[in-house]
Amino acid sequence: MKARDEFQSLLSDLVQLFQAVSVYPESHQFVREPLSRLHRRLQEEAKRLGKLTIGFLGDQVVIDQIPFLATTTGIRRLIRKMSERGIEKVVIDNGIEAAELKRFVTWVSCSTPDAPEEWRSLTFGRITGMGEAVPIELPAMEVPPQLLAGTADVLKDVLRSLATDSRRGDVRQGRDIVAAVMKALRQEEYLIDRLLSLQSHDDYTVTHSLNVCVMVVAQAARQGFPDNMIRDVGLAALLHDIGKELIPGEILNKPGKLDREEFARMSLHPALGAFHLRKLALDSDLPVIVCYEHHIRYNRSGYPKVRYPEELHPVSLMTQIADVYDALRTYRPYRASLDQETTVGILREGRGTEFDPRHLDNFLKLVS
Repeated sequence: MKARDEFQSLLSDLVQLFQAVSVYPESHQFVREPLSRLHRRLQEEAKRLGKLTIGFLGDQVVIDQIPFLATTTGIRRLIRKMSERGIEKVVIDNGIEAAELKRFVTWVSCSTPDAPEEWRSLTFGRITGMGEAVPIELPAMEVPPQLLAGTADVLKDVLRSLATDSRRGDVRQGRDIVAAVMKALRQEEYLIDRLLSLQSHDDYTVTHSLNVCVMVVAQAARQGFPDNMIRDVGLAALLHDIGKELIPGEILNKPGKLDREEFARMSLHPALGAFHLRKLALDSDLPVIVCYEHHIRYNRSGYPKVRYPEELHPVSLMTQIADVYDALRTYRPYRASLDQETTVGILREGRGTEFDPRHLDNFLKLVS
């Protein structure tokens, strides 16, 4: 039982490290801390056993012949990433160094097709019977680079923590996610469909928030916003739906159409979110403004009802377009997702009424 508990903790650290390296720079504390814990555990177990073997088989991770089912998104993603590299088995020798461990995790998580320099304390490959891992010839990477893998899991924790305890709310992780989005867009040359297609999470609000962030950051970059402003824009887009964290789950996740009372309750989420964000140390009013205005249309219909004469903020208008586009393109239990052509057609029909013409034209250049 003790060995199983130790291996469970080891697996948890491994999953956390894989998620962290796909979101944060190598020097970030959210990479350093799980790396340090995982390295210590691997050293201890490899010393105790002589070498430690970890297998990745179907829906299981097997550590020294003790199986663990893929019961979480993080474990399933870990198995998938290993499979993409053709890895079924990893053998870790006593004396592995933290630098080599970090190189291995970073290589498996990222999109570069070639392995780094020779491995000293790691052997990996396919499983053949009960023998050693067989080194493999690495195939060309045919899958799209999952530059934002793991980001949705981090974002889910960010949204929950900010919504449940404003006194302790910390948006630093949100800013780190925006930085990862900016980096990924540059690497993908602003082909946002390649990034949107990679995002998948059990929580619709999480995936939707990340997709909207990607699209709004791309719009801002294409319009020549400076990087410091893009970071603020990205954070505002990322948090635009935080008010949904304050809506009862039975309404938020209802598989059918909302009735009048439920829709009225749902329509409160922009105001609830904006009121909540005002309590946080955001260093900018933009997230509050965008959260409040993102369901107000260009012609000032929508909700909440506008009671001030000032024009809507440009970032609110950009976020509104991305919000509608992603909602139409995403499958929901009560309706099928719409194809690209139909979605673009609906947006064009709303040009000048629901959507600001200039921002809509800029957006359609990105997605068409």
